[in-house]
Amino acid sequence: MGQILKFPTKRIEPLTIRSGPKHRVSVEVLDQVRPRRTRWAVQFEIQDVAGFGALDGFTDAAVAAGYRHRFRVTSTKSSRQFIAETADLVAAGKLAIWIDGVRVRSRIERRA
Repeated sequence: MGQILKFPTKRIEPLTIRSGPKHRVSVEVLDQVRPRRTRWAVQFEIQDVAGFGALDGFTDAAVAAGYRHRFRVTSTKSSRQFIAETADLVAAGKLAIWIDGVRVRSRIERRA
């Protein structure tokens, strides 16, 4: 059984994820111009939903090497909050996010 996450803005497509308390989140910084600035912005959101321990290995060098950072979120509400806070970066194509193996897509990207 899945749960559909809907977002208040029209920038992100509704997302179907599995029901349950624990979710795996993967983040990849795609920004080629300012990857350090994008990582810095995402770092605060990761810290907010998953704590300081989730930031292990998420460094500027790792982002420059194309590293996909993975961490766990303890609730569906936290994963929804993380996507809502990073929706602008996803819509701009600077960030790619996967939750339980399902990629978060922007409405703008799907129309193109």
